[in-house]
Amino acid sequence: MLFSFMYIISFHLVMNSDDWFLLWLGLEINMMIFIVFMYSENSMLSIESCLSYFFVQSIGSAILMGSFYLNKDWMDFVMCLLLSYKVGAGPFFFWFPSVCSGISWMSCFVLMTFQKVIPLMIMGVFLSWVLYLVIMMSLFFGVFGSFNQNNLKQLTAYSSVYHLGWIVLCNFSGDINWLVYLLLYSLMIFPVMSFFGSFMLEDIMMVMKMKYKSWVILLMLSMAGMPPFLGFFLKWFAFVMVFEYNYYYMMFLIVCSVVMFYVYFRIIYDILMSYYDVKVWGNLMIMFKKSDYLVVSSVVGMLLGLFLSFFFIM
Repeated sequence: MLFSFMYIISFHLVMNSDDWFLLWLGLEINMMIFIVFMYSENSMLSIESCLSYFFVQSIGSAILMGSFYLNKDWMDFVMCLLLSYKVGAGPFFFWFPSVCSGISWMSCFVLMTFQKVIPLMIMGVFLSWVLYLVIMMSLFFGVFGSFNQNNLKQLTAYSSVYHLGWIVLCNFSGDINWLVYLLLYSLMIFPVMSFFGSFMLEDIMMVMKMKYKSWVILLMLSMAGMPPFLGFFLKWFAFVMVFEYNYYYMMFLIVCSVVMFYVYFRIIYDILMSYYDVKVWGNLMIMFKKSDYLVVSSVVGMLLGLFLSFFFIM
């Protein structure tokens, strides 16, 4: 309870302060409390991930304190690069998949969602041209890092890097659009993280051995962006927000979306070809009866896209 309260206080401290020291203090409290959340004494990989995350964020905090003394002309440029480093965007993605692979699924969910709120909020104040390069590199490394990934945690980590490029792009279009995208992204990946965590799935081979893997296929279709699932309307929302940009930039976004869909479709194809069950819908109903809130949340996350479609059309 105490750590949860301090975690919430860190967000309040950053959002309601106009002092550099309080902003840095809120970031440090947020980092330390999250390390407590993702620590597990029974797992050496978790301890290694905690140390890796601590060292990466400590270097970023040291550079942040040094940037307070920079010239105002260089402040936007340095702060955008620094905050991209802290969230694992663009060319600074290298630490993100390795940290995610050593922690639990719920810790991965928090790292991919709540831990990005404070840096992205500060990034909205220091918008610079360098963020366009960060966006393009986030999309590029997120897409091609997902190729031939058998580890599910690293696959979702590279997918988070890919979606981070979209979130930063929405940061240019308005004050709240990036937060809406992050909220919808959280609703999309929460059923995925809950499902994988409940069955302790780590790689694709474990999914192929599951009896009820039809849910995995539906969740993968949502992450791939297949209509009418939530992942499709997530990208639709981003396209509407950034439609005023130039034609070649929009084409690059579309190509990255198509390639990312191909990555997930290959995974779905491998899962389908490994085992075929005629009683697919029967398995779905049995799965729905056996699983409690996890499957319910999965269904809600997928059907939410159908309601969002009426919102965008209207």
